[in-house]
Amino acid sequence: MTIRRASGTWKGPTVREIAALANVGPATVDRVLNNRHGVREKTRQRVLGALDKLSQERSEIESPLSVRLFCESGETFNAAMAAATAEVNRSVPGASIEAHYVTTSQLEPSAFGRRIEHDGSEADGVVVVAREHPAINRAIRKLRSVGMPVVCLTTDLPSSRRSTYVGNDQYAAGSVAALLIGNGLPKERNNILIVMSVPFRCQQEREMGFRRVLRSDFPYLKIEERVISDDRPETTCEQLIRFFESNDHPAAIYNVAGANRGVAKALETVGKAGETVFVGHELTNNSRALLESGVMDYVISHDFAGELTAAVRWIRDNLNGSTAEPPHSQILVHTRYNCGL
Repeated sequence: MTIRRASGTWKGPTVREIAALANVGPATVDRVLNNRHGVREKTRQRVLGALDKLSQERSEIESPLSVRLFCESGETFNAAMAAATAEVNRSVPGASIEAHYVTTSQLEPSAFGRRIEHDGSEADGVVVVAREHPAINRAIRKLRSVGMPVVCLTTDLPSSRRSTYVGNDQYAAGSVAALLIGNGLPKERNNILIVMSVPFRCQQEREMGFRRVLRSDFPYLKIEERVISDDRPETTCEQLIRFFESNDHPAAIYNVAGANRGVAKALETVGKAGETVFVGHELTNNSRALLESGVMDYVISHDFAGELTAAVRWIRDNLNGSTAEPPHSQILVHTRYNCGL
């Protein structure tokens, strides 16, 4: 990181500068700063966050921390991560995140690995959301070999020798899913279907936790088999409809992957949406709508912006000599009654 000298005088941010960073109008900033009514609390906090960020940046002597985010996931998760990135850039002082997103169905791992290695080398730190793949692990190891701090977010890549992991205990998240489904079904033999996609470690850990709790607490419930999707709603829907046509309908579906809309569409198509316990992950605009409609019963999620903020702060602390492991983030369970974004 480069250092710049503080000027002899400091001038606070203007209303227009705050408005531009918070993505609101100057009149809204004026109402917040003068504590007037008529502003939603979420907007008020965004304005105050922008004010704090600008004020601290102008009083600090260090240049902004440059962080590169490389995210591979489904379109909905990528959109949620993009919103989190924008929030962190608005609210965290001294942080500048530049993000690169690729959808799972279109990823070419070798090219993605080269992008991580090349672009990541130009930053102060790197954050990665990606599947397990030798090319991606190799790129991270090369960055680590030159001292670059690399944080794995949401899904871990321990074989890459990354610096640390920030996110849920995914094994515990899968255990929570099993408890929700087990308690939601009658105490009799029933089948459960698991939907997975490509080899994300978070999905594998969720499945392990899920299976453990079923074995220990609900032995009469059996996992029928796994359907492997590509995290696209259209193809996931088609795969599930074909599965339903040739198999008994499961009492519950646990989607450890993306494309909750595809699972929901398949259930609606075969007329089973109202009688199937459906649990998935990641609270987004789409999964919120599915909860509100009653198609999904539970969404297990986490604080996207909070975790990304923790990753950025860990990188900053690491550059200053700290190596403490961050704690797991809180597992959040959402129903139709507490799914506001």
